[in-house]
Amino acid sequence: MKKTLVAVAAMAAVTGAMADVTLSGNIDQAWLTTKLNSTSKTTDIQGSGYGNGGLGDTFLTMAGSEDLGGGMKASFKLEPRLDPNSAAYTMTNRESWVGISGGFGAVQIGTTYAPMFNLVAAGTDVGGVSNMIGSNYVTGGTAAIGQGLSSINYTLPSLATGLTAQLGIIKGGANSVSTTGAGAGDGQGFALNYATGGLTIGYGSQSNKNTKLAVMTPTQMFGGTSTTLAAAAAGTSMKQTATGLTYDLGVAKLTYLSAKAALSGDSVKTDQYGISVPFGATTLAYMSGTQSANDSGTVSKQKSSQLQAKYSLSKRTTAYFATGSISTSTGTADKATQQAIGLAHSF
Repeated sequence: MKKTLVAVAAMAAVTGAMADVTLSGNIDQAWLTTKLNSTSKTTDIQGSGYGNGGLGDTFLTMAGSEDLGGGMKASFKLEPRLDPNSAAYTMTNRESWVGISGGFGAVQIGTTYAPMFNLVAAGTDVGGVSNMIGSNYVTGGTAAIGQGLSSINYTLPSLATGLTAQLGIIKGGANSVSTTGAGAGDGQGFALNYATGGLTIGYGSQSNKNTKLAVMTPTQMFGGTSTTLAAAAAGTSMKQTATGLTYDLGVAKLTYLSAKAALSGDSVKTDQYGISVPFGATTLAYMSGTQSANDSGTVSKQKSSQLQAKYSLSKRTTAYFATGSISTSTGTADKATQQAIGLAHSF
């Protein structure tokens, strides 16, 4: 439920219009149990405790818009990610941008999600890009396929019935010369989506300069350093692509994601399948995926799965149980599992 705030009265006096500002957000808390079994047995862990977000993040959203006339509108969004379990009440940035829209489309400037991440998150992850173990595509490439930092996103006006397109220019997060090479992390990307009936087809691509290609094993997810397949180097660009399919049957939703990140002959490829089935107030969602990492001809593989059972207590409150696992099938046979019982409330 959004709370509408009254904008500064002076704005109305100058422009003759009021800018509506809404305050909303989400809080998600869970009791998490995590277990890691490593080949060496020296890094085995098992523990439980309260955690932030078995379904998604805890965040606060302030957003607003102003009618500029002539079919144009200005808008903004400030959305910090919060950690209620942190003594210092840790706050990081999910999104913070200002934009303008009209017949020409829409432009957003600031910290936004890159077009390809929007494709993956919104279209093919039946788990809702949760913080739970079980999504292989978030452990390859740059830790999150297609996620941008400071960027400009341009959403084109409708090209044809059912067809949408978004372009993005990404800044690597540094406004000065980087020590790892000029323009480290800078890049560009795009995403196309076509929807007809219950079928949605999406394709996205993104490249980033001087960015390493890395992959994480289950052990590395708990305080370890990711394995670098190809190091960042001036004059090189890591390229990521993603293809997503979603088919809504009414009684069930089926999804498929194929994502790949490549640099200097090395690559990380992920395939992920999902199904979501509603039963009245209850929704069951399951996904399973595989990942293959090619490091100078040496191939390592991982597999993952995640199951969610969600019960809607109201339109804004959800009780849930979730369980996930991720394991390596080559090299070090590590496996991590996680379970969560939680409650999420949007407002």
